[in-house]
Amino acid sequence: MDLLGDALVIGLTEQAPLVLAAIGFALLYRLTGLINVAYSETVTLGAYLGMWVNTNFGASFYGSLIPAGLLAGLVSVGTYFVVFRPAKRRNAGVLEMIIISFGLSILLRYGLQFIFGYANRYYDVPLPGAVEIMGVGVSSFRILALVSVFILAILISWFIQRSSYGLKIRALASDEDLAQVSGIRPLAVTVMIWFLAGAIGGLAGAFYGVGSSARPYLGWEEFLFILLVVLVAGSKNLRNVIVVGAVTGVALTAVTLQFGQRLYAQLVLIVAFMLFLKWRRTRVPEMGKV
Repeated sequence: MDLLGDALVIGLTEQAPLVLAAIGFALLYRLTGLINVAYSETVTLGAYLGMWVNTNFGASFYGSLIPAGLLAGLVSVGTYFVVFRPAKRRNAGVLEMIIISFGLSILLRYGLQFIFGYANRYYDVPLPGAVEIMGVGVSSFRILALVSVFILAILISWFIQRSSYGLKIRALASDEDLAQVSGIRPLAVTVMIWFLAGAIGGLAGAFYGVGSSARPYLGWEEFLFILLVVLVAGSKNLRNVIVVGAVTGVALTAVTLQFGQRLYAQLVLIVAFMLFLKWRRTRVPEMGKV
């Protein structure tokens, strides 16, 4: 019971940025169907931008969150116009788009290394206060990350399900040609989604960065779990993404606490995800025969 309690508190608070990043990736994946490998660098960019605003302008960590998110969102839109939109207009296939995103990821990663250097960069923040939850000390930054997940989840769920723009997004994701005939402007809606996904990924990166450091491979280290969370949960229901992301964080923490090695926990969780995806792929045809 102590292990489960510790895993629940630590997993939900420390892995809250994973849920945030998965929400942003799910938005993009739902609209485009693209496995955008370069999204990992959006997360890394958020960590660096937050650190840059914090250390160069004397902003607190909380004050650096909004600039980091906005700038990451603008960079995300820029990659859409410069790279992905031209590729789509020349009818690039799914595999080609993934390869393009992989190349963009490498370009952005080395670009960030050129600008910020290869060494780990740290936020200039005072030692955060801690709150004891179920006997576990949790920093204020972690609590803020967890609260941000719930707030963003509520806002985005309302936005997608209830707002007029959400209706346009769902229509565009279902059938772009039909949506365009219905009077929806695909470009405006697409740009908005790329900005939102980038901003959310940037916020996730800032939370990752203040918890450890801003480093070149930060987003890449987390991308596999971001991808697996979205693939397992499906992108059509963000509530599933939030639940799967939270369960992933708790499970990862529980195995790490049990065996003392995060690498072992990651391997166990990856194998479990793969087995689930394989089971679901074989299960769906069987259910269709009934």
